[in-house]
Amino acid sequence: MEAWRLQSGCKVSRDFTNSARQSGNGRFRLGIMIRLSNRLLLAAAGLFLITLDLQAGEFELSFRSQAGGFISGLDKNQRDGCLLEVDDKRRWKMQYTGGKRAGIKIGDLNAKQRVKLEKVMRMVLSDEGWTMANKVAQQDGPEGLGKYWVACFGDPRTGDPFAFRIAEHHLTVVHLEVAKGETKEFGPILLGANPPKLWQADEEALMQVWNKMGAPKPLIKEKAAIASEPMQAGEGVLFGTLNEEARSSIKKAWDQRLSIFTPPIQKRINRLHQARGGWEKSRVSFYKEGAEKRCVDGGRWDFKCGLPGMVWDFESSRAHIHMSLWVK
Repeated sequence: MEAWRLQSGCKVSRDFTNSARQSGNGRFRLGIMIRLSNRLLLAAAGLFLITLDLQAGEFELSFRSQAGGFISGLDKNQRDGCLLEVDDKRRWKMQYTGGKRAGIKIGDLNAKQRVKLEKVMRMVLSDEGWTMANKVAQQDGPEGLGKYWVACFGDPRTGDPFAFRIAEHHLTVVHLEVAKGETKEFGPILLGANPPKLWQADEEALMQVWNKMGAPKPLIKEKAAIASEPMQAGEGVLFGTLNEEARSSIKKAWDQRLSIFTPPIQKRINRLHQARGGWEKSRVSFYKEGAEKRCVDGGRWDFKCGLPGMVWDFESSRAHIHMSLWVK
């Protein structure tokens, strides 16, 4: 008799089924077969969940491997400049203005080294994110990403915790900490544009949030909100107190913000977001004025949505765009 197989459900041998039909107690035997099939399906489902759990750290292992490959491809002087202590204070420095950063300059890498670096970046940035990163960099001139700096806090080749970071004017990306096979922290991701012609989809998504909010709207007129700073205690309103349309619009704006990342990174950010309290504990506020027009058209409003240990925001009150996202 053929062996049983799990294949789009549980199939049994033709011989067994035929013998069950031909016997007087065939229904009894078939009932046993169905119960056994269900148990096998449950067992298979359990094994599938275990497999998913075992694979949960595969991205981190792959990211560590790619980052380690980039580090190994540097010469000694480059490696000494790129590899920093994992607890270096510059790791969490949040700076939008241009200038020297920790690490080594991308423009000083050779062609092979830049290919390896791009592989690391593309594990985190989606096609949209890669396009936007280059557009932001090109706002400062033809050197583009060549003027940016890459640093690795901790050595990914050792198995110890590390964080990888690309940073300069209006762009700090690919910054996540990998420890014990998991993504423990993410960010700071700092984004910007001057002139404020980029990030239109993000801007319009938040304008839609404002449009869908009922009265009274959560607006703090007397202050601006500095991008990357956490929300102050008690600011804004709880996400759950907003009407359904506003809540839906905020989630769409959140999805738009995450669209610059690859699906594995989006999944990890959402997991960290949930671990900090999720939408239930999120607070929402606009600042300075209502989000009724884009920055390029004279809009000077800010937005924050925060949790303990996490914030994502948008700032245009200084006549250009700053955005941040971090989980710590």
